[in-house]
Amino acid sequence: MTKHQTHHNEDKLMAVYYKAADFFEKNKKNVYYVLSAIVIIIAGIIFFTNKRKADNEKASMELSKIQQIYTSGNFQQSVSGDSLGQSKGLQYIVDEYGSTENGELAKVMLANSYFNLRDFDKAEKYYKDYSGSNKLLQVAAASGIASVYEAKNNFIDAAKQFEKAANLDKENPFIDQYLFYAGKNYMRADKPDEAKRVFNRIKEDFPKSKYIAESERYKSSVNQ
Repeated sequence: MTKHQTHHNEDKLMAVYYKAADFFEKNKKNVYYVLSAIVIIIAGIIFFTNKRKADNEKASMELSKIQQIYTSGNFQQSVSGDSLGQSKGLQYIVDEYGSTENGELAKVMLANSYFNLRDFDKAEKYYKDYSGSNKLLQVAAASGIASVYEAKNNFIDAAKQFEKAANLDKENPFIDQYLFYAGKNYMRADKPDEAKRVFNRIKEDFPKSKYIAESERYKSSVNQ
């Protein structure tokens, strides 16, 4: 590079610098506003992330207190907590931390509890409120909604929902079971062709399923 070229490049850099300096001087108030906004946004993201993490840990702690009550089948206490206040209950966890990962798990447990207490409207509400990314919990929520429909004698929607639950995750170990439930509800909804379709899928996709024999019995009743 010649001395003339070097000098020319330096002039270009200085020109860019002076243009930038002039722009900043004329617009420094707006620049400060933008920089301040960026700082506030970053601070907000950090605060939200840390709070979400802390809330998830709190939800986990509360879930550990309710786990034994829930698995023992004491669903009313699972919902509301114990009288001593040692466990606050699933309703509290969902209300306070429902958007966290453990809060989403608590929603499905809360819905299950309401279902077992035969409060089907609340069960349906919390099954439908589940919005987590865990595939198994998505399946559980979908099958829970199907069970609510079935309990309300809404057999056609129950059948469709059980079929949806069966199709959500190919790793789900209950696919054949949900398909069988779908077929039964199609039968109850007087949709024998849909029932046969689902029962045939069990036989084709799950040749060792224990639900094949039951499915065949239902298919036979369709053909009679």
